[in-house]
Amino acid sequence: MAAMLIGLFTSGNIAIYAFLSGGLFCSIMWPSIFSLSIKGLGKYTSQGSAFLVMMILGGAIIPPIQGKLADIIGIHESYIICVLCFAYLAFFAQKVGSLHQKNA
Repeated sequence: MAAMLIGLFTSGNIAIYAFLSGGLFCSIMWPSIFSLSIKGLGKYTSQGSAFLVMMILGGAIIPPIQGKLADIIGIHESYIICVLCFAYLAFFAQKVGSLHQKNA
């Protein structure tokens, strides 16, 4: 989220590298999201993991939303969508992490 904010509030090479780093962070987040999501599902682990694989659909929904916003307010400013997505992931990680601590 910090990289996206840096990209939003800067320009030139700094913004480019900040936005590019978001993709790198996403590549290491998926295993963590997957592990946190299926932990403690017990006999429903296979169903939960199948549901998570189907949820990759978000990768097909978010880009068109960002593209439409880019048409309206500009490409650079459309990265606010990424900030919102990363904010949700931070909320998810905090919420699920605290749930797992309570159950441990």
